[in-house]
Amino acid sequence: MTDHDQVALQVSNINLSFGGVQALHGIGFEVRTGEIMAIIGPNGAGKTSMLNCVNGFYRADPGGSIRYKGRELRGMKTHDIASLGIARVFQGIQTYSGMTSLDNLMTGRHLALDYGVLSSLLYFGTWARKEEMKNRRRVEEIIDFLEIEPIRKKYVGELSYGLRKRVDFGRALAMEPDLLLLDEPMAGMNLEEKEDMARFILDVSEEQGTTMVLVEHDMGVVMDIADHIVVLDFGVKIADGTPEEVANNPVVIAAYLGEEEGD
Repeated sequence: MTDHDQVALQVSNINLSFGGVQALHGIGFEVRTGEIMAIIGPNGAGKTSMLNCVNGFYRADPGGSIRYKGRELRGMKTHDIASLGIARVFQGIQTYSGMTSLDNLMTGRHLALDYGVLSSLLYFGTWARKEEMKNRRRVEEIIDFLEIEPIRKKYVGELSYGLRKRVDFGRALAMEPDLLLLDEPMAGMNLEEKEDMARFILDVSEEQGTTMVLVEHDMGVVMDIADHIVVLDFGVKIADGTPEEVANNPVVIAAYLGEEEGD
């Protein structure tokens, strides 16, 4: 069995309610190792809510299961889920505007540190310094990969929106995730910026084998880069398949592909 045949993330019968409002109804899907899976749907479909359930920001209703590499995520704290190798890029930019691009990427390395508090005190002159050098090398590799060398020392608050989104993406990559959750990574970008981001996402998938779950409204981008698409409508899954299968699904065509509204 190849890695791509293995199930990395398995979601089964997930329900989510806020008071009397049911946001998700019995959602289930599988994401295979190394694939890019897209979740699509119109405003209020429950796409971001589903991502929030995966990484622990929302607690789903009793019942159901969210398993990552066979381990149940439900009930785990957000930082514990992150420590399993699950990173998140949010719909809104989460960078620190008063810090440089380089320093923002370094904040993504905190989960990659191999030394604890005691060892850092005992071996600060050797072990901790080696870890710092290793982390800086990894961050420099990401800077080269994302082609942001000219802005490495610039404060993020001074950058254009598209570059800030790129730095935010880089900070998630600095965590070296096995599973990357991307919530509208191209929202607000112009055509050139979207093309660049799509290229980076594909390169991460192909070169590093990172499994990704992507929420995105640009259907052209989704059809170009996704291996697998799940379609939600008012919190209900109405389609699940390849881009070709979804594009030819009459229910999806009627409900989504003709819409261009933002989430």
